[in-house]
Amino acid sequence: MVAGREWLRWFLKRHEKLSLRKAEPTSLLRLTSFNKKNVSEFFDKLRKCQEKYKFSASNIYNVDETGNTTVHIPPRIVAAKGVKQVGSMTSGERGVNITMIAGINAVGNHVPPMLIFPRVHFKEHMLNGAPPGTIGAANPSGWSNEEKFLSFMKHFIDHVKSSNNNPVLLVYDNHESRISLPVIDLAKAHGVVLLTFPPHTSHKLQPLDRTVFGPYKTFYNQAVNEWMLQNPGKPISLYQVAEIIGKAYPKAFTQQNITKGFAVTGICPLNSDIFGDDEFLSSFVTDQADPTEVVTEAIDDVDNIGPLHQNIVTPEMIRPFPKAAPRKTKGCRKKASPEY
Repeated sequence: MVAGREWLRWFLKRHEKLSLRKAEPTSLLRLTSFNKKNVSEFFDKLRKCQEKYKFSASNIYNVDETGNTTVHIPPRIVAAKGVKQVGSMTSGERGVNITMIAGINAVGNHVPPMLIFPRVHFKEHMLNGAPPGTIGAANPSGWSNEEKFLSFMKHFIDHVKSSNNNPVLLVYDNHESRISLPVIDLAKAHGVVLLTFPPHTSHKLQPLDRTVFGPYKTFYNQAVNEWMLQNPGKPISLYQVAEIIGKAYPKAFTQQNITKGFAVTGICPLNSDIFGDDEFLSSFVTDQADPTEVVTEAIDDVDNIGPLHQNIVTPEMIRPFPKAAPRKTKGCRKKASPEY
């Protein structure tokens, strides 16, 4: 027998703290990779770096990239009830993407961004209206690559003034463009200590993803919508994107947003217990337990059997939670990422 709508209605009425919520879609790789083992290893490496170099908050940085499209998501508008379709004008059906590489540190400062335009050659006028100090580059795809990220690293080092006598810690994801040999050599030569996040965990561990890029996307969409209202009948091209970014960037890259990002990820101040057990539940299905641990737990259970435990039956005992089989890996070797 399956519970119906009426049961659900009365169940929610009895439990007023519960409500129907729209779940945020998260990929299987992210759900399974964000587990206690991976997170513990990351914080162990972070702690070793901190003990060795004694980084101050002003010398702990995070770098990541995000896309900016010429076709925005229209905001909500007021309309009459019963109207099935409500339209809002956008710049086109398919837009072009301009990548922004941004950097922040744990005291709330930020490094001027880099914009990568989907063109073969970069022209200075593409940066008209961009945030002060912004640098530009061109790539036909509009995305970053090893060459473009190397240029950003030089720009980053010029602003943070890092050296072997004044080292800085840079945490970022292990995308192949960020762990190329030229980037690693440049970082070592200028006192930049690199620490990468475990694969597919940046949605939880990366300060930019947690508290900065979300507000930035909101302000960017608002700025695009305002531009469309002020320029009726005109589509947005990549030559207006820098100006729009210049309006959204300072609203999102505030000291409050940036410092909160480092705090909620446990990076600064260092807090390896920032994530509770409930946040690792999504990886339970694919966690493969150590056989020795399973035997030890079984022995402990036998030793604990007594009069008080004989009549206790839990749902998990009747129907244990399902476990996924170990994943099959392909024969190809992946590029190794630097630990620090």
